[in-house]
Order: sequence, then structure tokens, then C-alpha cells
Amino acid sequence: MIAFISDLHSNLEALETALRDIREQGVTTIVCLGDVVGYGASPYEVCQLVQKHCQVCLQGNHDAALLDDKEALGFNERALRAVDWTRQKLNPEREEFWPVWDWLGSLVPSMELSPDGMETVQIVHASPREPLSEYLMPTLTADGDRVVANFRQAHHRLTFYGHTHHPGWFEEGQAFHRAAGDDVVLEFAADKRYLVNVGSVGQPRDGDPRLCYALFDGKSMRWRRLSYDWEQAARRIQQADLPESLAARLLVGR
Repeated sequence: MIAFISDLHSNLEALETALRDIREQGVTTIVCLGDVVGYGASPYEVCQLVQKHCQVCLQGNHDAALLDDKEALGFNERALRAVDWTRQKLNPEREEFWPVWDWLGSLVPSMELSPDGMETVQIVHASPREPLSEYLMPTLTADGDRVVANFRQAHHRLTFYGHTHHPGWFEEGQAFHRAAGDDVVLEFAADKRYLVNVGSVGQPRDGDPRLCYALFDGKSMRWRRLSYDWEQAARRIQQADLPESLAARLLVGR
């Protein structure tokens, strides 16, 4: 069993809750699909936990933007403010933070994963075609250019991604299926291809404020939704003088 987490966004309270649940599920292999930092108020603590507990971690667009301003092109004002705040918090002139910067700089946005006893899968932060930044939103049509092109670019039958913060999946030729509710399970058909969004731990945007991650056993994907202390996470954002809207959205899952 593999736990897939993504889009943690410096939300310590959510990540600690997810890791505790993963441990209670008896799962020891954790893969992070990127966006470890951004938006939230605990970047250093979250980076440390990911380094300690995740066997694999991808680079997300917010991680890349922290390393290089050019990667922040197209970010809205609050996202830019969060990047600047995070850079100050992880002051690159302080030696204690150098290992975090080195680690973030070593990450890539896409790779293949070959788990023991399972088929090889592709993991990306955003999409097979543009692994760092393209949005595979749930509103896209099955026969639209973006979805068709990404199935064409997918290297394997199963591709797992994050980035949109909307859990669910595209089965080739079908519209997006939302993984809404508790313990939604997708049984993979042997003759079908899939693009699967594992959801967001740190900033859900599907109208459900509970954190989301996914468990993969080689034959199926099961999404976990868990309440956490989102009020404390929001207070941390407010106390850090980050944009108020970044705190408010945690309470409504938008």
C-alpha cells in the first residue's frame, strides 16, 4: 500500500493529521506530489516532516517559485505574497536552512514509480504534458484538447497528479469523476487508462474543508477525508500577517 499526499502548502496541522492516519492504516510508504510550501504559515516544519516521512517527493509550482521568481509568472497577488513571506521565513542566508533549500532544489516535477509487485505508474505534480503548471480541472470535457493531449502524453496506464486540489479521476473517454464523500474507492479496470488526482492535504478546494489524501494498492485507489484543526492553521496564517483570504478559505474548503 502506498499513501499519496499532495499540495501540503505549509499546513502543519493538516499534515500531522494525515501522517497520523497513514500510520494508523499500517502504511509505511508515502509519496508526495509536490507543493510542499506556499500559502500556509509552517514551511520549515512541513518540509522537515516530508523529508522524514516521504520516500519520494516531487517539486510543485510553489516550490519552484520559491527557488526562482521566474516560476511565479501568473501567480495572483496573495500567492506572490506567500512566496515572498516563505522566502523570508526560510532565510537562505541562515545556514540552518541550507539543507531545506538544497532539498527543494533537488526535486523534479515528474517521474516514474515502480512499486514492488505493482505496475509502473507515472507521477506528476500537475499534468503529463506540463508537469509543473498545467491545470487538469474537473470541469474539462473528456474529448477536449487538454485532456486528450494529456492522455497522449502519459507514459503509463496510470498517472497520479495533484495541483488542482480537486480529488477524483479522468478515465480515458469519460468526464471527470469527483471523489466526493468518505472513503471513495476507484477500482482500476485492466483495459482502461486513468489520470488520477489524489487531492490536497493542506488546502482542499472542492467545498470540503477536510484534508484529502489517497491510498493505492496496485488495483484500486481509496481517498481519505479527515477533519483537522483548520481553525488553528488559519490562526497561524493570520498571526503571520499573510493574506486573510488564505486563512478564510481553509474553513470552507475553497
